[in-house]
Amino acid sequence: MSLADRLVLKPDFTARVTSEALHTAAKRVERAFPDIEKRAPEDVSVILRKVERAHAGEDWNGVSSGEVGIAAYEHIRGEIQISQALRLFLDQELMATTNPTLMDAICRGYLASWSRHEQKTRFLSELLSDKLSILPTRWKTLFAKCPEFLDNVDGAEKVALRMINASSPYQWLKAAGLPAPHDAGFMREAHVEFLRHSPLPKVEKAVEKLLGWVTPPHQPKLFDAWAAETVEKILSPWVSANCPAELREFNLKKIVGRFGDPRTDKPAFWSMVGQDYRRILLKWLARKSMEAIFEIVTSAEGGSDHGHQWAKRKRFWMGVYDKGRIDEAWVALGSKAVPHAKDLYSRTGDPSYMSFGKQSTRNDTCLLIMKIGTKTIVEGSHSFRVHVFPTSTRTTPELYLGNYDLADILLPVGHHDARMHDTAGNWMGWVQRRVLR
Repeated sequence: MSLADRLVLKPDFTARVTSEALHTAAKRVERAFPDIEKRAPEDVSVILRKVERAHAGEDWNGVSSGEVGIAAYEHIRGEIQISQALRLFLDQELMATTNPTLMDAICRGYLASWSRHEQKTRFLSELLSDKLSILPTRWKTLFAKCPEFLDNVDGAEKVALRMINASSPYQWLKAAGLPAPHDAGFMREAHVEFLRHSPLPKVEKAVEKLLGWVTPPHQPKLFDAWAAETVEKILSPWVSANCPAELREFNLKKIVGRFGDPRTDKPAFWSMVGQDYRRILLKWLARKSMEAIFEIVTSAEGGSDHGHQWAKRKRFWMGVYDKGRIDEAWVALGSKAVPHAKDLYSRTGDPSYMSFGKQSTRNDTCLLIMKIGTKTIVEGSHSFRVHVFPTSTRTTPELYLGNYDLADILLPVGHHDARMHDTAGNWMGWVQRRVLR
């Protein structure tokens, strides 16, 4: 029998209140925060010092098996410095214990520190296999349903393959008894293998499955490498191919809805997504922004002559986009157009109508700012001339800003980098020569 087997867990309540509502609430908290450890409120370092002092003085009064379990878990994880003497003691405890709290710590530590072919992983796997009959029920059930978890070589890949066969990988793992499917170690490797082996997501159901894995219902959203790698997997079929329109719309709605607009939201998260994949989203969002501004200005202009001229610009620029030439696009609205954008959003629910910067110099002028290769083109409504940047007399406008001042953009009349929209359409040929050839 180990020392931990003789220690008493604290607090040791002599009376317990049984309440179905309380039990249900506790389960809900556990589901929402599966990675939160059930530990005493002291800081880990405080607990480790307490256990170390007890071991050095051979006085275990006031030390619980729960605190020894925390020390054992941190010892197994190997991310906190622990004295050699305490490590040797904890190793002896791991070998000898039958204490449920310490056994739980061993199981959690094994999975959190799992690394293929590592000696420690192999040792813990063999230890747990030997102690299988006395493990806490949750772990005994998990290892019975999924013995792959005890495979110290190919376990993560084997679990990943079973995840692929499950309709909902996250729910399957939870039902099997795994407390934290998004934990480090074993499940980090399983996640990588799951993405590697999953077929290319070319249908909506496959996309939903991938997103359901990293953003399961009723769980906190992940904004980390796991989620970024999943976004890359979803976009991977379209690095060198055109995504069908219906699936493109579906992917945009799901990805932006869960992780935000890469142009304006959560830059720390989107920096973890590879440039090739961000480029796909930016191109798709460019189409949405272009369609949005053309609808907004058309609504604002009604049947005026300006609206007729705007329709010609729409046909031209959407044609350029459809040829694959426009990489990015952003919109800046004059104040008169903002109510029309809000109205279109309220009627359609399409967030593209609310994704814009503002142009406050002229309340009736809206801007469409586009990236075509190394060029930045600024198109605008009403009498705004089409501008091409870079130019020697103005700083190139940035995309995705919240506010724009026309004084920073407008070039002098007659400038060779700006062209008026003539009724004959010669401006289109000018754009072709300056930008598109």
